[in-house]
Amino acid sequence: MALNKAPHWLQKTLTYQVLIVALIGVGLSITDWVAAMSVILGGAIYSLPAYWALKREFKRKQPTADAKQTLAQMYGNEMLKLVLTVALFSLAFGLVKPLNPLALLLAFVGSHLLAIMLPVVIDKQTSTKSK
Repeated sequence: MALNKAPHWLQKTLTYQVLIVALIGVGLSITDWVAAMSVILGGAIYSLPAYWALKREFKRKQPTADAKQTLAQMYGNEMLKLVLTVALFSLAFGLVKPLNPLALLLAFVGSHLLAIMLPVVIDKQTSTKSK
């Protein structure tokens, strides 16, 4: 994957994640409204910080050639993403009543697993094989 294609590729992965979690949430709303909203919240708790970090990382005004500074910015983005994730979990557990904590956590973990698997699927769909 070329570096200039990374923002589009990552954005496509994140979009598919959101759509899959939303479809699962809508499907669950037929039987259990609390579980459905918990799944959607769990997906949002993963997706919002990931989207924020994606935009922050690839929309910098001046890319630097200094590897140390670039690495420091990437680690800073990850730390801020972690803080935002913890804050969103705190808000969800503190403010949302009723909440299905198992569905929320499974959706969060499922979003992580989708982040691992979707790039492989997207790469297989978009790659051109030369003979």
